[in-house]
Amino acid sequence: MIKRWVFCPPNKPLQTELASRLKISQLLAQVLINRGIIDVASARSFLQPQIGALGDPSLLPDIEKASIRINEAVRKGEKIVIYGDYDVDGLSATALMYRCLELVGAKVSYYIPERLEEGYGLNADAIKKLREGGANVILTVDCGINACREADIARTHGIDLIITDHHRPGQEIPNAFAVVNPKLHASNHVFHNLSGVGIAFKLAWAIGQHFSPQKKVSSEFKDFLLSAVGLVALGTIADVVPLLGENRIVTKYGLSALQYTEIPGLRALLDVADISHRNLDAFHVGYRLGPRLNAPGRIGNAGIVVELLITRCKERAVEIANFLEQENKRRQEIQIDIMASARKKVLHELDLDETTAIVLADEGWHPGVIGIIASKIVEEFNRPTVMIAVADDIGHGSARSIPSFHILEALENCRNKLLSVGGHAQAAGLKIHPDNIDAFREMLNSMTSQRLCKTDLVPVLNIDAEVTLSMLSKALVTELARLSPHGEGNPIPLFAATNLKIVGQPRRIGSKGQHLSFYVKQGDAAIRAVAFGMGEHMDRLRQNGRTCSIAFAVKINNWMDNEQLELEVKDVKFDNE
Repeated sequence: MIKRWVFCPPNKPLQTELASRLKISQLLAQVLINRGIIDVASARSFLQPQIGALGDPSLLPDIEKASIRINEAVRKGEKIVIYGDYDVDGLSATALMYRCLELVGAKVSYYIPERLEEGYGLNADAIKKLREGGANVILTVDCGINACREADIARTHGIDLIITDHHRPGQEIPNAFAVVNPKLHASNHVFHNLSGVGIAFKLAWAIGQHFSPQKKVSSEFKDFLLSAVGLVALGTIADVVPLLGENRIVTKYGLSALQYTEIPGLRALLDVADISHRNLDAFHVGYRLGPRLNAPGRIGNAGIVVELLITRCKERAVEIANFLEQENKRRQEIQIDIMASARKKVLHELDLDETTAIVLADEGWHPGVIGIIASKIVEEFNRPTVMIAVADDIGHGSARSIPSFHILEALENCRNKLLSVGGHAQAAGLKIHPDNIDAFREMLNSMTSQRLCKTDLVPVLNIDAEVTLSMLSKALVTELARLSPHGEGNPIPLFAATNLKIVGQPRRIGSKGQHLSFYVKQGDAAIRAVAFGMGEHMDRLRQNGRTCSIAFAVKINNWMDNEQLELEVKDVKFDNE
């Protein structure tokens, strides 16, 4: 698919100021400016994140009330149940709170709803079951902000419901004992983009403060919190919240905590993912750990993941990690089949010139993996996409979107065709009666066709700067590494170089020849370029005398202990096309 290159406008005066004040290159200064970091203090804190800069937990609404009630429950020996979610954010939040409450001597258990049987969030049957089991306090993590009916049910059963959630509140706030959600607070002093596990971390911190008269946690509790940032990094990266502000801090420190963790389940997970002896980055969490942790919740029961993250038994941890590995392989097989089916529907049943939103439905699809497929369809066809798995007269849907379109707002405007909806700007979930799918598809397409123009449907590559090959070096790559961890809100820097000659013989690489390796030359500088997934462009590259422009990320390849500068190509434009 043709990509539209959008160059960030260079700001030479600000570049010069940041570069001289911070002793960094002009190129790094421009990348910071492109990320909205435009003053020296902000740039310094971005490049040198400090864990001491995390906001005090007391800034969050209702967190004092919640921590006091939990401490009271601990003193009285009341039963606390942590009610989580089946994704990585919810599971890591559940494990973090369980470890925290166990540390302070609470009578604690956890509950993870079944994705297919119960769906997302609090449900009335589970509340009744937990009350029958003796629950006095239910503490939600990563869910509950729209559970108004369920909050009333909990109250009538004599349960104190404490909600901690990071999702966007609706017009009505649940009448719970406490509702901890940074999006309820308008203050600029509150960081609003915490993940579910980020809020659980703040609550754990507040609980620790309440056990100390000086509001300073004990050394034992401090060790727990420093270890727990590994769990925070897991959920924060996997939930694709912006890796800026406090999320950047906990992710930076959390990746290090993960690498050296003594939690048996995490050690076993690092082993099965074959990344035990690597310097971990956000990629390893997002693409190696996250899928394995998500797999049981997609195609089975996610509760076993919490057991992995809280067990002290190394043998049991290894057993569960191996089980997750098998579940993930099973998930991959299911996913391959559904992806092929979905692509076939797009290519044979839709007119993409007339389709601004893709809505696909099938009775043979597994509802646990359609969210992943929706993301891949968006990636390939660059249109808001809803995948619906139909079973037993109900459609379970997962929606993903393009940057310029707020999918949750659009779905809320289609609410009269849906049974339920919830989520974020770029990702949402829904339930729908099968009879309404065609009308819903028409309504969503009508909405997107009014709000999106042709250029919105062309994928965008945001280019940080145009560079010459002579500007690139191993030292520059090392300097740019200060921008990590990368993720939502802080992408890996992309550059463009023009008027390049392709030299030598380009060749296909990869097990199926699906990738390309070639050299580009500009003046006296020549650098190897690798283009993943672009094997079909081999003939275009081989035409003699061709010049091109490439968009790329620059990195160091450490193949066989030999460090070599390398360009990871994101797009190629030939000058005579």
